[in-house]
Amino acid sequence: MYHYWGYGLHIASEIEFPELLPFEFDTPEVTIRLGKTPEALTGENVVHKVRVSMSPDEYLLKFMNTANYYVANGTDIIVEPLPGAEQKTLRLFLLSNAMAAVLHQRDLIPFHASGVHYKDGVVLFCGESGAGKSTLATALSLEGYPLFTDDVCVLKSGEQNQMMAVASYPMAKLWVDSFDKTGLEKLPESERVRDSLPKYRRFFHNTFSIEALPIKSVFFLERKNQARKTEVKPLTDTNAFKAIQKNTYRSLQMNAMQKRALHFSIASKLSASTSVHLVESPYSTNTLKDISQKILERLR
Repeated sequence: MYHYWGYGLHIASEIEFPELLPFEFDTPEVTIRLGKTPEALTGENVVHKVRVSMSPDEYLLKFMNTANYYVANGTDIIVEPLPGAEQKTLRLFLLSNAMAAVLHQRDLIPFHASGVHYKDGVVLFCGESGAGKSTLATALSLEGYPLFTDDVCVLKSGEQNQMMAVASYPMAKLWVDSFDKTGLEKLPESERVRDSLPKYRRFFHNTFSIEALPIKSVFFLERKNQARKTEVKPLTDTNAFKAIQKNTYRSLQMNAMQKRALHFSIASKLSASTSVHLVESPYSTNTLKDISQKILERLR
């Protein structure tokens, strides 16, 4: 068994994960095994969608040409690889969909965000796929604000209603145009996230933190055709709550696993305790430097 830390959990795995942080412990909280998954989930609480079935305590994903994933009780993952499966793709969907199911089953909220360290806490960047979360976090890391997490973190309540974030794992996923935008040297083809996808793995094991850290601010990135310049606008409590509520990682799981009340509570605490901003920028130009400067000005 390989031993790792990820998402705030001790993970024992029969599969080797270069994406996760090697970590020694005595008792695993999550165990990943290779084996046969159930053909189907049954019961009154099971919700069936395309290729996936879910209940509060079980999750079954049949991902075409790659693997079947079964998650139970927030502690056990069974992976059934399909013939010819690409290993990077197999791991990718375990770290995204299957681990999100683990977190929901454990009453934890995975949040769709990248982030950097700032002072004694973290700043998070949210937005739809392609909004530039990973690129922005990487750019700021090159300016002295180390990467905290990419794509997902776990939200937790701290003392005095302070909301905390726990990182997922020490790997950023960058589209090919991110290298030109940030000035980073392009990574070799062997570091593609998936062989068919022009997106690359950039590891940061040496600077990765496993601590739960206070969330200093949240920025929602949005590109607009009609925007002529980059603007950073504070969101009111109501709009901040709505934006946060929409940003649960794998929100389909949240609904099927009956976690809406828990998510409502966490989203309310985060919007009430943290400054939340909307960052609007135009599609047409590379506004990365402008966005970075305006966000840092707002934080100061």
